[in-house]
Amino acid sequence: MDKHTSPKYITESYLLQHFGMRHGGEIQLEPGTRFTPAAQEMLNEKKIIVRWRDDKGQVFVEKSQSTAQQLDSDNSPELEKVHPLKSNNVRPTNACMLCHSDVSDKPALMTHLDDKMLVPKTHPRISLRGKLDACISYCVLVQCEMVQQPDLLKNFMADIRSYLGQILQSEVTGQPLPEPSLGEFSAAVIHQWSHHPLKYLGHDHMLPDVAYGPLVAQLNYLRALVRELELTATKVFLDDSMQLSSGGINREDIVAGLNRLSSAVYVVLILVWQCQNGQEELLKGLANETA
Repeated sequence: MDKHTSPKYITESYLLQHFGMRHGGEIQLEPGTRFTPAAQEMLNEKKIIVRWRDDKGQVFVEKSQSTAQQLDSDNSPELEKVHPLKSNNVRPTNACMLCHSDVSDKPALMTHLDDKMLVPKTHPRISLRGKLDACISYCVLVQCEMVQQPDLLKNFMADIRSYLGQILQSEVTGQPLPEPSLGEFSAAVIHQWSHHPLKYLGHDHMLPDVAYGPLVAQLNYLRALVRELELTATKVFLDDSMQLSSGGINREDIVAGLNRLSSAVYVVLILVWQCQNGQEELLKGLANETA
């Protein structure tokens, strides 16, 4: 979801160089940019959402379209301005969860659970959103510290940041959440790497240690924040009636997604350490796997 000063025509190679290109993710570009046929095909295949952001921070989407772009590369899309935190301009109603009536002036102690319902700010899902907000903010701080890292690792981090935003969107809208990926690498592959790092990444499991330096420490803290999010989400979505009968939870997709995301952060952590110790060839090997 990084903002770039981009050329007028976006090529496939430009997308791969500047964005993580996670399946189902989102990228932001300047208004007026267009795509080559190959770039457009890649966006369509990966179901990547494109939003446009100008130099004033205003965000636009293609008119009547909020999913992956299906544009003719020779034509500029017709855009409409949307709220930066949403993909539509729907004005929320103020139906109160407690009294089930419309509230003309939203009280300071209440907030929107969705576009229709007001709830107290102590609502468990609002608490979860607060933790997601903090995690996203810290993820961006880590990204800022990775500017000197190889492009592949920066793109992996862009995918992690994008997925955290998708979790928030999924929780608010109720849309199903896919599993996370790092570029072309699926959640199953990432899970395998994280459980057998010596075999796949050339280094055994790493516990927090000052000897690994500040960037690895920051990544480890981000991993811990994601794990904390997973535990919070499990508590929030635990359904008492299902617990009594089958031990199930609502929104298992969010809980599972967070579980896999912590593995993704752990993988990036190990790869950063390996590159800091002259093992950049590992990244070339990973890149060749997707070539």
